[in-house]
Amino acid sequence: MHSDDQALRGRYIKILEAEYRNEDIDQKEKDKIEVEISDTDEANQRELEHLLSQCGWPGMLDKKRAAFSAFLIIQHAPLDYQLKHFEMVKAANGRGEISNDKFVWLVDRILVKQGKPQLYGTEFEYGSNKLAPIMDPKNLNARRKKMGLSPISP
Repeated sequence: MHSDDQALRGRYIKILEAEYRNEDIDQKEKDKIEVEISDTDEANQRELEHLLSQCGWPGMLDKKRAAFSAFLIIQHAPLDYQLKHFEMVKAANGRGEISNDKFVWLVDRILVKQGKPQLYGTEFEYGSNKLAPIMDPKNLNARRKKMGLSPISP
């Protein structure tokens, strides 16, 4: 599931960056990739839901690779799916199965999707290199340091 989840995202990000710079893009390619990403995400979410109901969180299985794959599927899911699994991911973070530097991705993504300022500065405005709004920017790097992230300039 992890490789399917990541396969098209790299190309898609390059297209969004070019679009943000007002460069010409292949709109048909962008549209096709969006559909493929959406279809893959939905299939992965259904499969993960089945696996979680049958086996629970993957934990340390396969040197935490399975947990990271599950995390990425949740990270790329709609808000309701993210919220449904947030406490499970938070618990996995507490057990060391999902690292702090990854866990903050989900925290920030949920906040931004809810229209709130993010805490850690990991989310950008759609298709740009501009950070989405940050809660209490003065203390951003203190929060980042606590979670093992490098400082940034908001």
